[in-house]
Amino acid sequence: MYSIPYFKEKDYGVLIQFMQQHSFALLIGNYNNVATATQVPFLFEERGERLFLKGHIMRNTDHHKALLKNSMVLCVFAGPHAYVSARSYSNPHTASTWNYMTVHARGNLTFLEENAL
Repeated sequence: MYSIPYFKEKDYGVLIQFMQQHSFALLIGNYNNVATATQVPFLFEERGERLFLKGHIMRNTDHHKALLKNSMVLCVFAGPHAYVSARSYSNPHTASTWNYMTVHARGNLTFLEENAL
């Protein structure tokens, strides 16, 4: 899979705004080649050049246990999407497609201690 660079947003502020508008994101983890995922509402905190996402998942679930073993996560913030019919193009050989907006954020997850909650 590859990214088409002219469809990538480069403005950090636009990306943050999108994430905040679509803050119910998919938190994805992986341990022993088994993917786990949970929908999580996120809050955002900027500290200098770094962005911290804060959310909550239940303890003692498969996802929680996997994240304890492997803290690398991917958060997928999904926005508007729509089918685009080939009929909407002037070129009759164009295929139908799907138009969508997402932001993928990768990082290390840290669980907060009881007193920080």
